[in-house]
Amino acid sequence: MRVNSEEKMLPLVRATLARRLLQMGFKASQISRILNVTPAAITQYSKGVRGKKISEALSQRQIIDALTEKSAQRIKGNMEPLSTVELLDTAHQILTFTSGERILEQKPENRKKSESIVILKERLQLELKAAQRCLDLANRAKDEYSRLLLRMVASDSIRHADIVSQIVLWMETGREVAYEIPDQALLNEILAIEDNANEFSLLKTVRIKHGVAKLLLESIDMDEEKHERLIGKLAEGSRRN
Repeated sequence: MRVNSEEKMLPLVRATLARRLLQMGFKASQISRILNVTPAAITQYSKGVRGKKISEALSQRQIIDALTEKSAQRIKGNMEPLSTVELLDTAHQILTFTSGERILEQKPENRKKSESIVILKERLQLELKAAQRCLDLANRAKDEYSRLLLRMVASDSIRHADIVSQIVLWMETGREVAYEIPDQALLNEILAIEDNANEFSLLKTVRIKHGVAKLLLESIDMDEEKHERLIGKLAEGSRRN
C-alpha cells in the first residue's frame, strides 16, 4: 500500500510504536496513555488487526527507533503523552526520507558534511542516554526537588535530541528548508518580556535555603538569559531581511 500523506501515515506510526513498546515490556495501559489511544486499540495493533507495519528500510527504522526511545523515556518518567504534532512530524520525516534517499544517490556528500552528520548522530545517542540516566535517577530520588531537577535535565536532553535529529534529517536528505521571516513587532514584544524577566534574578532575590531548590531557580535565570540572547539574534536577523 502506498501512503503519500502524513495523516494516512499516522495509524501506521502508532501501530509500529505500540508493537515496539510492547516488545520492550511496557503494559498496554502505559502505551495507550503515551499514544493517546484506547487500550483496546493497543490490543488490535499487537494482533495486526489495526495499523499495518511500516517498512523496515534503514531510514524509516532509524526514525521510528528515535521516537520509540522517546516514548519509552516518557513512560518511565510519567511524562506527557506524545502530541499529534510529534506523530505527524515523524510521519513527515518518513515520507521525506523515502524520497530523499534518491537525492543522496545522485549527489554524494562532501567530507565535511559527512563528518558533521557523524558528530551529530553521536551527540544524538549521548543525549538519549543522558535522558535515560536522569529519568532513572529521578525515579529513585527521595525528595521532590531532586526529582524535579533530574526530570528537567532529562526533558532538556530529549529536546536536544529532537533538534539534533531534525538537523541530521535536513543534512542527509539535502532538502531545502523554507525560512519565514518572523514578525518584527512580535519579536520586539517577546524581547521586552524576556528583558523584563531577566532584570530580576530569582536566585538572588528569593530567599530559600534548600540547595537543590536554589539550582532550580538558577536554571530559570539561565533560561531567561538564553531566551533573551536567542530572541535578540532572531530579531536582528529579521531586521536585516
